[in-house]
Amino acid sequence: MPKQTFFNLPEEKQKRIIDLAMDEFASHPYSKASLSRVVTRAGIAKGSMYQYFEDKKDLYIYLFDLAAREKMVYIQNHKGEENDNFYTALERILLAGTQFNLEHPKLSRIISNIMEPSGELVLQEIFERSKHMSYQYIHEMLSQAQENGSVRKDIDVSLAAYMLYSILGTGLLEYLLDVLNVSKHELLSDPEVSKRLNPEQIRSIISNTVNFIRNGLEGKSHD
Repeated sequence: MPKQTFFNLPEEKQKRIIDLAMDEFASHPYSKASLSRVVTRAGIAKGSMYQYFEDKKDLYIYLFDLAAREKMVYIQNHKGEENDNFYTALERILLAGTQFNLEHPKLSRIISNIMEPSGELVLQEIFERSKHMSYQYIHEMLSQAQENGSVRKDIDVSLAAYMLYSILGTGLLEYLLDVLNVSKHELLSDPEVSKRLNPEQIRSIISNTVNFIRNGLEGKSHD
């Protein structure tokens, strides 16, 4: 969290520092991101940055939270009607999340940096917090769907939430990487890569994913 000295800065200067920091962390994995480059571009002394943030990790957590909140607001604004059934809502959320990533590649890459293959330990607590929030969100959706009959009563909601988290997170991402024939690092390094998939392809992939999930959650149980 920024120190009060950061919030005492003029709003324009706050925005410039944050924008430049976003550029840096979006362009490099966490371990290679440099505060020196940020302060040089901002035209301030490096010591000043430590008057605004505790360290690089503190700055990144703040950027991550900003990006994650903006993505959540975007998804909420595009997820459709409140009375949509579970599967329609799920498809809308996945489409909105994908559209956000394409329209806001810098913010998306800030969020995605926690999934860098280097597995940096300093990011683990952020990853765990993000994972827990996503799991809770999916669990709540599943519980409501089970109550209204969209999901079978014999389904273990906690287990299903973990499975869905894996499918919609790592599973779907790995499939998209395979379709694009790129690694995670290549995707993070080159925002133009994602444009190889047109909107119709994306909608088709997401629709097929939701249909696969629906067959498992809505179908008859096999005793």
